[in-house]
Amino acid sequence: MLNSLVINNFRMLEDFSVEKLGRLNLIVGKNNSGKSTVLEALRIYAGGANFNLLKEIAESHDEKFPLAEANDQESNVHFPYEELFTGRQPSNKKLVKFIIGESIDNQHTLSVYRVFIVQDDLMGKTLFSEFNEDWLNKKPQTRIIGQALVAEKPGKWHFIRQDIYHESPFELVNCSLVPTHFIPVDELANEWDAIVYTEHEQTITEALKIILPDYEHLVFVANERANAAGKPQHIAKVKLAGLPRPVPLKSLGDGMVRILQIAIKLVSAQGGFLLIDEFENGLHYSTQEKIWSWLFTMAERLDIQVFATTHNWDCIDSFAKVAIASTDTEGVLFRMGKSALKSNQGQIIATVFDKEQLYNLTQTNIELR
Repeated sequence: MLNSLVINNFRMLEDFSVEKLGRLNLIVGKNNSGKSTVLEALRIYAGGANFNLLKEIAESHDEKFPLAEANDQESNVHFPYEELFTGRQPSNKKLVKFIIGESIDNQHTLSVYRVFIVQDDLMGKTLFSEFNEDWLNKKPQTRIIGQALVAEKPGKWHFIRQDIYHESPFELVNCSLVPTHFIPVDELANEWDAIVYTEHEQTITEALKIILPDYEHLVFVANERANAAGKPQHIAKVKLAGLPRPVPLKSLGDGMVRILQIAIKLVSAQGGFLLIDEFENGLHYSTQEKIWSWLFTMAERLDIQVFATTHNWDCIDSFAKVAIASTDTEGVLFRMGKSALKSNQGQIIATVFDKEQLYNLTQTNIELR
């Protein structure tokens, strides 16, 4: 579990830190303040900046991601994943690196940086250099033939590349994401297969009963229309008390779909991170306090650290009430916004509100969104 967070030179977060984190963390702030960027950084940290994860993130933003193949290093003449770095098009004249971790000196801090692929004609070898373009151009026997990315933790490193035989040397962190949009039902069905008939099935039951007390059982069945273009292979159906047959989950409203996603992804995140973007999506304000209470209990039981974003006051208020009432599990809220100080004016910073400060918020209705 992270006790603090440092993110440097990643997208809009040039020099960002959160001095204190809890087991559950609610991130608030205006549009384009970097809330979802923090979740992205945590995904990259958890996954050790592996190729497939970076590719998925880049594609979700319609960003380019040229990267050399494992046996074709000279094919990459562009800076791969340049839009992940602050400024989007970093200079070739300096070391380009972003950092994600608990603190800069922490042994688990992840660094991702650019190296130049250099042909040394004198030695007849292809080399990799962290030095900048100006330095390399002063050495007449060398030619820059491409660029690559390296992921590094203290004592371990690897090239980020598309190679099915390449395994990360890092100890990875289990991580589940609940995005703003609905998760494909086939993805949920696959994860449900690992949950059904285990002790974790009760976790799903507890969550769904918050929205619909008549809930009894969940099943994913084959979709008879799956052969049609774009149709999923499964349909989620729910057995309700008093009804002779199960009904489609989607017929019960967005709230049931959303809480199922959160519950399944929570179980899948055991021992790691659960990331929820725009927590309140699909959830009526009257249910949010109960859902937060359930999350506080389950996060402690399953050893999960939760990070959620919101710009909804009902979500903030319900989180604060549960965090204040909780004696065993700490909830922290941090607000993201631009600094007004001359020393770092315009940079995104975090203001942390712990249990005592959250109590003051609920009494004064201070605007945080």
